[in-house]
Amino acid sequence: MPESTGEPEPTEARLESSSSEESDRAGNRSVSEEDELAAQASASGDTATEAPDWWTAQPASDWAQSAQSASDTEPGITKETATADVYFCGHTSLLSLNRALQAIAKEKLTGALRAFWDRESIEVLAQDGEIVFATTRDPDLYCPDAPAVLANVDAEIVANARARQSETGTPFFLTLARQESIARQPAVELVQHYGQRLFLQLWTAPRVWIMFQKNAELLSDAGDVPTANVDDWALESLRLVQSLDQSPSFEPTSIPAYTRDGYDRIQKLKLTSDEAQFASQFNGTRSAQQIAKNLRLDLKSAHLMLFRFLALEIVECWPASTATKPESKSVFQRLKESIGRGGR
Repeated sequence: MPESTGEPEPTEARLESSSSEESDRAGNRSVSEEDELAAQASASGDTATEAPDWWTAQPASDWAQSAQSASDTEPGITKETATADVYFCGHTSLLSLNRALQAIAKEKLTGALRAFWDRESIEVLAQDGEIVFATTRDPDLYCPDAPAVLANVDAEIVANARARQSETGTPFFLTLARQESIARQPAVELVQHYGQRLFLQLWTAPRVWIMFQKNAELLSDAGDVPTANVDDWALESLRLVQSLDQSPSFEPTSIPAYTRDGYDRIQKLKLTSDEAQFASQFNGTRSAQQIAKNLRLDLKSAHLMLFRFLALEIVECWPASTATKPESKSVFQRLKESIGRGGR
C-alpha cells in the first residue's frame, strides 16, 4: 500500500464564513480570461454578444489544424493522435491544467487528456466528466519503486505486467489484479495513488502541451475502475507535491483572494482540517505571511498549502499594495483623537 502523505484524514470543509461584501469585492477584482477574450473580440469588430466558454466545441477541421501544427513542433505527438477527435488543445501557459480539468467536468467528457512534455506523455482517462486514472507507457516513470504489495509476486509476472503497460498504457497493477496475482482493492488504490503521483509532476512542469481526445473507445480497458470527482482527484494529486523549487517565486506579503467562483467551489471540496483552517483565512486583506503566523505555520508549509488553491484557481494572489485600505474614520472619531492628542 502507498505510504501515508502525512495529511489528516479528509473531512468536509467547514469554512469560517466571510461577509458577502468581502466575497463580492474579491470576485469583482478578479478579471477572467473569458472577459478579456470578449473585450478583444469586441474591439476587433466581432458581433458576438456573449463570450463563449473557451472549451466550446469548434469545427473538427480547426482543431485538427491546430493539433497538426503542434505535432510538427512538439516532440512525442504523433500525427495520428494530433488529428483524432481532438476537443481542445493548447500549452499550459495559455490553457491551465485546472481549466482543462474543469472543462472535462462541466462538459461531462469521455476520453483522454493527453499531456506532452520532456518525458513520456501522460494520459488521464475520463468518463462522463469524472477521472478514471492517470497513466503513461513508461512504467519506470509511473512507478519507480517497489510497493510492498508486490513482495510475494513472482518477479517475472511483474515484469510481464510492466511490459504490457509499455505497450498499451494499462497500469500494471490492474493487469496483476486481473490475473489474480494481487488483490483487487489494493490494486485499485495503487492505480489511483500512482496516477495522482504521476500527474503531480505536471503541476510544476514549465512547458506542457495538452489536448483532449474525445473517444469512448479509449476506456475499453478501464471499465472496471471506479471514477473520482475532478476537483477532489486534483486536490489529492496536489497534496503529494512536496517541493516547489520550479514554481514561481513565493511572495509572503502577497494577499490571497477568492476568484469569481472559487468560494463556491471550495465549499464542495473534501478538505482536511488544516486546509479548511487555511482557507478560512482568505478575506482579501490578510497576507500569506499573516495567515501563516495566525495558524502557526512555517512559510514552506504555508507555501505548499497556498499552492494547492492557486493551482486549482480557487484563489489568486495580489500584491500587498492592492490590499483594501482601512475605512476612513468618522468626523467624531477624528475629533476625539485630536482632543486626546491635545490633552497630552
